[in-house]
Amino acid sequence: MTRLTRHGLLFTGVVLLACLPACGGGGKSKGPRVRPPPLVSVVKVSSRDVDVEARAPVDLRPLAQADISSKTLGYLDAVLVDRGDRVKRGQLLALVRPSDLPDQLAALRGTLAQTQANLALARANASRARQLAPSGVVSQQELENTSGAVASGEANEAAIKSQIGAIATRLGETRIHSPIDGYVWQRRLDPGALVGQASGGVILTLVQIDSLRTFISVNERQAGGVRVGKAAYVELDAMPGRRFEGKVVRLAPGFDPTTRTLDVEVRIPNPNGELRPGMYGRGAIVLETHPRAAVISANAIQIANDRKYVFVLNGNAVQRREITCGFDAGSWLEVTKGLAVGEQVVTAGADGLATGTKVRVSRNVDPYSGEKVAEDGRDGGTGGAARGKL
Repeated sequence: MTRLTRHGLLFTGVVLLACLPACGGGGKSKGPRVRPPPLVSVVKVSSRDVDVEARAPVDLRPLAQADISSKTLGYLDAVLVDRGDRVKRGQLLALVRPSDLPDQLAALRGTLAQTQANLALARANASRARQLAPSGVVSQQELENTSGAVASGEANEAAIKSQIGAIATRLGETRIHSPIDGYVWQRRLDPGALVGQASGGVILTLVQIDSLRTFISVNERQAGGVRVGKAAYVELDAMPGRRFEGKVVRLAPGFDPTTRTLDVEVRIPNPNGELRPGMYGRGAIVLETHPRAAVISANAIQIANDRKYVFVLNGNAVQRREITCGFDAGSWLEVTKGLAVGEQVVTAGADGLATGTKVRVSRNVDPYSGEKVAEDGRDGGTGGAARGKL
């Protein structure tokens, strides 16, 4: 009995071993799973002219500004223009009614008439004295007195005429004319206001805006590349996407001791009047141009220990390479050493890469928006002629 049982158990074990291949999983067993290479986005290193610029926030200012007031004390009789009106040089702007100038002028004219009558009498006396002097009827002393009376009368006449001229000039200043071609920026006073030296009130403010000016502050390192006649431009918040060209017209004689910057005046033509004083934006002066420079996106840069690196595509693998950068424009950089134009660099997916890592490549796609970009990786920040800053 025991023997049969042992044979039965042995048979059963053999059957089970024979069934294992057929019953183990119903087919071929699976091997270890392999992770695919990482997906990276690459763009080519592009070549273009790089304008090196000094940039700074700016606001537009009028080419000339004049505060119009009255030199003559009196009451504002009329204001003939208002805010926004265009004016020409010499145009009548306002009238002032003087307080006492007409009375002063009338009194001086009366004094002049009396002085001229006295002068005529003195001249007649002097003439008679000269005629009688040879006969001895008139002494030499009397002759000299008559000549002195004529000279005194002539001096009085000249003084009174000068006073009359001054009063006439002041009366003429009651008619206020424009000193420039431009526009009325502000009107501050209305008819009836007291004006003149005692009150010091500004009646109108005029601005000339056929050209505008702005001041760009440059540091000591940039100042060596700034000269009169250099090209410049401004980009305004009120007019995005547009650039207004100008030129450097003058430089400050020295640096501001507080900010250590040099003020550079740039003049912007404004023939259509679309630019207005007070507009805010950013100005730039083109210091120099680097022709056919290599440019890459800032997304491609890896920084370690104050050194800059990129991953360059080599076949289906990447190579970590140190580079030297020139001018930094924020969204892109100029590369002066370490890369050649046409090489492809990783712009997204560089985390975890090392030299020799095999990768899957996605070309000319913005890794953040998924949109296509140009073959050289240009985007809105690097299109056209690239521009840099120190």
